[in-house]
Amino acid sequence: MNATTYFYVRPTDSLFVRGNLAFGDSGEHGTGLMPPPPSLFAGAFRSALLGQDVKHLSSFLSQGRCSDAALEQCLGTPRMPGEFRITWLSLAGEPSAGALPEPVFPLPADLLMLGMTFATLEPRAVAAGVQSAGDLPLRATLVSAKQEKPNGGTLLSARGLHQHLSGQRPEQAHGIETKHLYQRDPRLGIGLNTDAHTAEEGQIYTTEGFAFSPKSAGMPAKFASTGFLVGIDGVAELMPAEGVLRLGGDGRSALYRRVNFTPPAAPGLPGKSRRFRLLLQTPALFSQGWLPEGVVRQNDDSYHLQGDGFDARLACTALGRRDTVSGWDLFQWAPKPAQAAVPAGSVYWFDEFDGDFGKLAAWVSQGLWPQNPDTLQHSRRAEGYNRALLGAWN
Repeated sequence: MNATTYFYVRPTDSLFVRGNLAFGDSGEHGTGLMPPPPSLFAGAFRSALLGQDVKHLSSFLSQGRCSDAALEQCLGTPRMPGEFRITWLSLAGEPSAGALPEPVFPLPADLLMLGMTFATLEPRAVAAGVQSAGDLPLRATLVSAKQEKPNGGTLLSARGLHQHLSGQRPEQAHGIETKHLYQRDPRLGIGLNTDAHTAEEGQIYTTEGFAFSPKSAGMPAKFASTGFLVGIDGVAELMPAEGVLRLGGDGRSALYRRVNFTPPAAPGLPGKSRRFRLLLQTPALFSQGWLPEGVVRQNDDSYHLQGDGFDARLACTALGRRDTVSGWDLFQWAPKPAQAAVPAGSVYWFDEFDGDFGKLAAWVSQGLWPQNPDTLQHSRRAEGYNRALLGAWN
C-alpha cells in the first residue's frame, strides 16, 4: 500500500470553482462551489507533475503515457490511472504562519447548529399512523427541545468532528464560521468576440469566487492563512516539497507545501451494539444511485452491506441534495460524462453488524468502490470520490 503524502494548499488569489448549473446567457450569474470537488486537486497536482519536464508533458499528450518510468507508475494512462490517488480533502487553516494546518469540515447531514448549540439527527422509528416514503426501517429525526431554523455558515473543527464520529455531540466551541475560512468574491465579466477582439454587446455576467485568508478590521483573524489539506497516494518524492499550482477557473495560483498530518482514527469495535455510521467525506458516485456499493436488497426487502468478511443492515440515511459531477478531459479534449453524486456529508447508519470490523475499516479506507471497478470508476477513484469516514452510532 502506498504511503499518503499530505499537502497544505493556499490560494494566493480569489478561487473560482464552477458549479454545474447552466450558465452562459447574458446577465446570468455563475455560482461557485465550495468546498470544491476532489477532482479539482487531482487535475492540479497531476498537471504539476507533468509540467516539471516538457518532454514528459509532450509524451503524455501525444501517447497517453509518460516516457519516465516513475511518472508512468504514478499517473498511468488516461483510461487506467496508476498509483496516484486523492485520499483526503478538507478545508484547512494555519493557526500561525508555518504551523501545522488544522482541517475544517462542513457539517455532516446529521448535525445542525440551532441557536448557539449543536443538535443531531437520530434514527427513529416512524410513529404509528404516520406515512413516510422510503424503504428503510428508521428515519433521521431532529432531536431538539424546541422548533427553530438551523443556522447556516457553520463549519466543524477537527476536534468537533472527532467528537461527532465518536458518537458525542460536539461542543459549541468547535463550530467555526465560514467567514474565518473564506468570503464570497463576485466578479463582473464581459463576453468577448474572439475574431474582432471586441466586447460583445449585452454579454455582461457575474461569476462567484472565494477569497481565502480573509482579513477584516472589525474581525480578529482566527487563522493566519486558510486553504485546503490534500492527501495523495503514489506521489512519494515525485512532487517537490513546496511549489505553485494552477488551481480552478482562469488558472489562479496557489502555493502548496508538504506537511505532516495524521487523519482521525476509526472508532473502536461496534461491540454489543453492532452499529456504526458511514459519513461521506467527498461526493460519492454509486452505481445504485443513493445506495453505497455492496448494499444488496434482500428477500425480506431489507438492505444489507455485504463485503469480504462482514455484513450489516442499512437502517437509516441522511442525504443532502444530489450533486452533479462532470469535468473536462484534457487528453480527449472533451467533457467528461455528467454523473449524479451523493453529496459529501451524507450519513448512513448500519446495525446488525456481523463479521470482522477490521475488514470493514480496511474497505472504507480504500474508498467505497466495487471490487472490480470499470474504467470510468478507476478514473473517478483516482480523483478522490467515494471517500468516507467510519463513526460510532451510540
